[in-house]
Amino acid sequence: MTFEPIVPAALLAAIAAVLTVIRMAALYRVLVRTGTGRYLRVVLRWGALTVAGLLLVLAAARPGLPHGDSRGHTGNRASTASTEANVFFVIDRSVDGRVKDFGQEAGQGKSRMSGIRSDIAALIDQYPRARFSVISFAAKASLDWPLSDDVWSLKPLIKGLSTYTEVPPDAMFAVDSGAANGLLRAKLAEATEQHRNSKNLVFYFGEGAGGSRATQGSFDIPRKSIAGGAVLGYGTAAGGPIPEAFANGDLVYEWDERSDRAANSTLNEDALKGVAGQLGVPYFHRDNSPITPVVPAVDVTGTSDAPAISSSTVERTELYWLFTGLAAILALVEAYLTLREFRRNRPPRRVSV
Repeated sequence: MTFEPIVPAALLAAIAAVLTVIRMAALYRVLVRTGTGRYLRVVLRWGALTVAGLLLVLAAARPGLPHGDSRGHTGNRASTASTEANVFFVIDRSVDGRVKDFGQEAGQGKSRMSGIRSDIAALIDQYPRARFSVISFAAKASLDWPLSDDVWSLKPLIKGLSTYTEVPPDAMFAVDSGAANGLLRAKLAEATEQHRNSKNLVFYFGEGAGGSRATQGSFDIPRKSIAGGAVLGYGTAAGGPIPEAFANGDLVYEWDERSDRAANSTLNEDALKGVAGQLGVPYFHRDNSPITPVVPAVDVTGTSDAPAISSSTVERTELYWLFTGLAAILALVEAYLTLREFRRNRPPRRVSV
């Protein structure tokens, strides 16, 4: 069995230790108030809920069964070039992505986000054995998908990827093209620490915050942290209005109170080229063309001369779903028993005559 934790293993161990201490304290308090004949029942219920919590911690460690020789046969490094790649997708999910000027003239094409989804899906196919992480941003950045080789679960996430929906009316004016700097830098450092023989690829998807009025941040990530990647731009210089919602059957667009007209979002290629320079990767304007020219010519097969276990870190069966399922069953049993006790101990209603 192998493990690919979503956070450092030391943190998971600390969480498990704290959880155990808290549960032990809870058990002591319950036993003090419990009659002698009920000790076994109380301990069993306590144990089941404690195990449920520990199972979730174990699931976060992402256990799996490697394919092939379970004895760990060693040999040459895996031949597939993507075996030692950590691929980071940095995605602008601001409302600018709703503009329909991708692939054609403004107002007549597909939404920019549809182009982003298609390109990410194509890039995943280019690196079938890589680990992937998804970082999204608008005014701030968030981690949507921790570094993982679970491509089977990642593809549905990408297929349903959309712009942020619950946003203030002036959201387009607050977009920061460099909002992901701190989070990306931290995740690259974690990936380098956990997978020392791997190389990091960064793909940045966005419009360059063409309509933003916020101060734009920048990326100050060490060049040695990124082995390759690309910055991909979507939209046109003319831009287009930003769809907001449907009202009475009509499409309503985001409104610019300052100019008293529909807000227009344009492609800011200068900003995107600046991001590309900061990351040390090339810039490409995307227009429905094949993804092949975007894929960097980088050797990601690792740098160590030591023999490696052939594909043991990527070709495996994930088991986290098994542990989360068991934890859910134990939690549901506890919820049922708690509700049953509540109904039994609830005082009867008085019926007025």
